[in-house]
Amino acid sequence: MGFSLFRLGSTASLVSCLAAVFAVGGCDGTETGDDHGHEHNDSEVLTTVTLTFTPQDQGDVVVAAFSDPDGDGGVSGSAEPITLLAGTTYDLRIVFTNDLEQPPGDITAEIEDEAEEHQIFIAGEGVGGPASSDDAAVLVSHGYADQESSYGADTVGDDLPVGLASIITATTAGTGTLTVRLQHLPELNGTPQKVAGLAERLGMGEALPGDTDAAVEFELTVQ
Repeated sequence: MGFSLFRLGSTASLVSCLAAVFAVGGCDGTETGDDHGHEHNDSEVLTTVTLTFTPQDQGDVVVAAFSDPDGDGGVSGSAEPITLLAGTTYDLRIVFTNDLEQPPGDITAEIEDEAEEHQIFIAGEGVGGPASSDDAAVLVSHGYADQESSYGADTVGDDLPVGLASIITATTAGTGTLTVRLQHLPELNGTPQKVAGLAERLGMGEALPGDTDAAVEFELTVQ
């Protein structure tokens, strides 16, 4: 299973929301199933990316979603703003769904099934972490909290990060952006494209192998 990008659009505003729509299915175009009982075919789309920030200590859970409710339609998607509290460390969980299905299609489970072929990168203006360039005005820091073995047997190469689970530490008050990028990294001619150090390469401005399945940007405020 892989994701194919149909459309990447943007809206010009304080928040630049990059709308991503995907097709998921078997290589032969026929309907296929997965270990979670979810049927998918090449007409399936991804409409929603939901970020849930849960404080490791007491505090309010913060939820922000990017939504493109008409799928591959004429209306661009939009992202809700993220507001975090300085001095707070959050467990971040990212969920991908297709809300055009009833019940909504669970794309996250399919990413988990192919953890060795996917990695999520978090960066943005004011975000420090492995995928970020040097930024003196770091508002939040990012670190991975999962590995391929978190979702099943690690059978190819090193046990590398996936990014469905992360740790975000809010350090300094201010405003910036937080971007979420989902990269599909299948083997190429029998050689893994997902290797150690991809986040650091992205932070240095290098192009990544594979295909960008999603790129979504949120307005970020730390109070």
